[in-house]
Amino acid sequence: MLRKLLSLALLGLVVGGVSAQNERLQVVATHTILADVVRNVAGDAADVTSLMPPGADPHSFQPAPQDLARLADADVIFVNGAGFEEGLLEAIENAGENLNIVTASECVEILPFGEHAEESEVHAEGEFDAAIAERCTDHHVYLDSLHEIVDRPDTLAGEESDYLGMLYQLDCSGHEAAESDTEVHQHAGCDPHVWTDPQNAALWALQISDTLSQLDRTNALMYTDNASDYIVGADLLLYHELTTLIDSIPAESRVLVTNHETLGYFAHRFGFEIVGVVISGGSTLAEPSAGEMAALIDMVRAEGVVALFAENTVSPAVAQQIADETGAAFYTLYSDSLSDSDGLAATYLDYMRYNVSTIVDALS
Repeated sequence: MLRKLLSLALLGLVVGGVSAQNERLQVVATHTILADVVRNVAGDAADVTSLMPPGADPHSFQPAPQDLARLADADVIFVNGAGFEEGLLEAIENAGENLNIVTASECVEILPFGEHAEESEVHAEGEFDAAIAERCTDHHVYLDSLHEIVDRPDTLAGEESDYLGMLYQLDCSGHEAAESDTEVHQHAGCDPHVWTDPQNAALWALQISDTLSQLDRTNALMYTDNASDYIVGADLLLYHELTTLIDSIPAESRVLVTNHETLGYFAHRFGFEIVGVVISGGSTLAEPSAGEMAALIDMVRAEGVVALFAENTVSPAVAQQIADETGAAFYTLYSDSLSDSDGLAATYLDYMRYNVSTIVDALS
């Protein structure tokens, strides 16, 4: 059933790309989490590397000359999108001519950053590429059908209306869009951390499978099978595993304070409330003012927050200071990067298990 549904989705694609019968595909993904999903879909048929190494902060990472050479030689470059690589896009696009850049999150429903929610209520308008729209519809129909087959519960804490729309419908660049017959409203507050909801990793897998199958028709069936297996592991088995763990946390205790805004999709899917962020907005390079620090300390005390969570790619110094002053416990999560290969979060599935286990231990 899974193979049949995935194959039908593939048949709806626009015919394109080239067959790579004699050479292995060379694939680059911008960050380690995305690269891990690509590897699972590509299997043994492609060489997959991550532009950023484990532990890199995407907001400060600068590619070296050898990184640019890899980009130039790649058959396809998978980017996260939604502003995640905003500081890198120019370097990526200038790495070579006729680069094949694919946005993995194209069909993902996008949330705004918390502080921009009221500013980002307007959905994009205008006409969109029919092939993209059809592909995204097929992906969501497939996942919905799969959820019905296995009776997967939906624990979505927020409203569907919280989403701005699918990424292909939005302008997350933060720049004003020109007025035209196909106007697209800007959404500077798009949250790019889509992978903290396992369903979005499943949407990545479908997008990756479609792309690799167009480039390498010889191995197309293998890519669809691999994507099917990965979706079972991530969107079904992992989801069940995580919800079982989270059920041990009383609803009133599902309160998070994080170092920067990384857990919006996780909170929306699993019923948590993010009551405070040390570094607000999308950047990790800013620091809170003295007034913001004092207000956050007061909030932590007033709300009875028992734990603060920092991230592996961002300095924890300020979060640690707030924890010390309030008596809250301090924990480190993985955020924008996996660990190295012998670490606790070497794969996306391990990354999610580690983070949820840490949150459960802190809040139960």
